Amino acid sequence: MNTIGKSILIFFSTLMFISLSDLSIGPFFIPGIHSSSGYDTASTFKPGIDSVFNSNFNRQFSSIQTIMLIDSILDMDIIPHTLLSQIDTMTKNKNHDRCLLICNQNSGYPYPAHNLYFIWDENNTHPYPDILWKNDTSVNLVLTDSNHQFFMPVRGPVTSGFGYRHGRNHNGVDIDLQVWDTVRSAFDGVVRIADKDGGYGRLVVIRHYNGFETFYAHLQRIKVKSGQKIKAGEMVGLGGKSGRATGSHLHFEVRFRGKPVNPGAFISFKENKLVKDSIVLNRTNWSYAAIPKGVKYYKVKKGDCLYDIASRYGTTIRSLCSANSLSKNSVLRVGQQLRIN
Repeated sequence: MNTIGKSILIFFSTLMFISLSDLSIGPFFIPGIHSSSGYDTASTFKPGIDSVFNSNFNRQFSSIQTIMLIDSILDMDIIPHTLLSQIDTMTKNKNHDRCLLICNQNSGYPYPAHNLYFIWDENNTHPYPDILWKNDTSVNLVLTDSNHQFFMPVRGPVTSGFGYRHGRNHNGVDIDLQVWDTVRSAFDGVVRIADKDGGYGRLVVIRHYNGFETFYAHLQRIKVKSGQKIKAGEMVGLGGKSGRATGSHLHFEVRFRGKPVNPGAFISFKENKLVKDSIVLNRTNWSYAAIPKGVKYYKVKKGDCLYDIASRYGTTIRSLCSANSLSKNSVLRVGQQLRIN
């Protein structure tokens, strides 16, 4: 593919909110858009360029057909400017949610989830521009399947949760450990960063096939190197207190397209497992809010108390507190989201 073709592909991939829910595909997002049976849908729909933009057809042009159109355009020797302008207008008028599935290890991309990032940087911890995420609305992620598992990085109590503290955002969770405890990869992936990094101390960053990147900070020793493939449960390093840390612990971050996501929303640190294997990421003003699929949430209203909410949903105050890291005396905030089940 020539340089112009690659630029067009990246340009449209950024512009479009592509919903893959219309495709009957399995747990892998494969370049070229293959079905779970291996049937290449790209070969079944390559409309004539001249017929695409007649008024009747244009009104019913779907996101999947748009992908097929772009696939056809990339084979053209000369791409008319008017055609690009029309497609630009069409894609900007669409408002589909992007549906992202686990990326196949044999997808042809050089690194995991390369089609989501377009960047592989082994020198800079935070290399991603805002254009990667600012047009997202909601994202469906499949975190694990029969070939891609989850493993708890380290088992221990959470000593500091995700959120605002001491005048700044705490973009991960701190898990208590002893110096030299083994720290393991949460998912399958490839190591992007394995080096010292300021307040993080000795840091490992892993890009995963499900689209997440995970950070393992304050390590005493790093046991992997950049570019190394790693499976869920394999050793990343040894726990410690390097960098800006007052005691030994693992600072564990989960990020999507460079933006921090609360791991406590989909990982049970008490039960050491995923809450669900699929989640929805809803874009917020500065990041994403993670909601496990099938989990009910309640938005706190004025006058609500834990007893009333528990009674309304047939659960207990203890269950609500456990699911939301609350105590029975916690003060509820109007607008606060409480996990019900």
